[in-house]
Amino acid sequence: MKHTILIVDDEKIQAESLQKVFHKERSHLHVKIATQESEITNCIENLYFNVAIVDLRMDDFSISGFDIIKRIINLNPFAKIIIQSAFLPEYSEDIKDIYLSGKIAAIVDKTKYDIFKVKILEEVDKIINAFEDNPKMYQKSLEGLYADAKNETETYSKGSKFEQFVSILLAQMGFIHITRRVRDKSLNEIDLIIRNEINDMFFQKFSPYILVECKNSEEKVDKNNFIQFLHKVENTNGLSNLGVLITSSALKRNTYIEAVRTSKTSTKIVFLSNIEINKLIYSKDMLEEFKSIIDEQVKDN
Repeated sequence: MKHTILIVDDEKIQAESLQKVFHKERSHLHVKIATQESEITNCIENLYFNVAIVDLRMDDFSISGFDIIKRIINLNPFAKIIIQSAFLPEYSEDIKDIYLSGKIAAIVDKTKYDIFKVKILEEVDKIINAFEDNPKMYQKSLEGLYADAKNETETYSKGSKFEQFVSILLAQMGFIHITRRVRDKSLNEIDLIIRNEINDMFFQKFSPYILVECKNSEEKVDKNNFIQFLHKVENTNGLSNLGVLITSSALKRNTYIEAVRTSKTSTKIVFLSNIEINKLIYSKDMLEEFKSIIDEQVKDN
């Protein structure tokens, strides 16, 4: 999996300068910058990243660096955060409070740029090495997110938490751009839309987008759920020919029968039930496991 770094800074020149440092010194990392308020919000909500480098002072924004950090912690529990600022003493008390979250990996003073950029690279290396040295950390985190989503009783939160879990599950496979709760022109709501930019020959055969339908209920998914989702995928003007219907429970027999009946179409719907979810969580290579699941379902059809 290629690791992604998000640089958040209201000073575009400084953000671009740091991005160039990464491109030169750590070309194996994918680095995204966000310098406008709307861009920052969009990246936090729809981009998966391992590390966020966040400037604290946002003079012209309605949000502060602390607001951004809290939002990241809420939406991306896997991300580690590096705080950067030239005004650290000014924020010392607030930093103490946010540090208790356990998500702050480092605090870097950026007053002297030559020292600052070296320190940033060192801290990012530490985080990435820790991720790679402890793969079971991902499993434990995914276990917790999945259990929390399944045990949630409030209807909206139950759906939202499951979508968050699914988006992070897919992000572990290498899908970086994942948009949540989208409405198409016919006002059909799509739970997740994945930009199919993954560097994998298998997925490059599919269209640019993958649609995902999330069902977090004890009730089994029936053929009507399948048909509705199939129509959503088919009505994308060719932008998607692959959909994933994922449920925390199971699927009724008539759903599988309907899938076989419609298997001659150019659109493929992959089923992920509780059994497949657990296989993915505990697999050594999540993307390969996902591909194996698709292979098996193609054979069954």
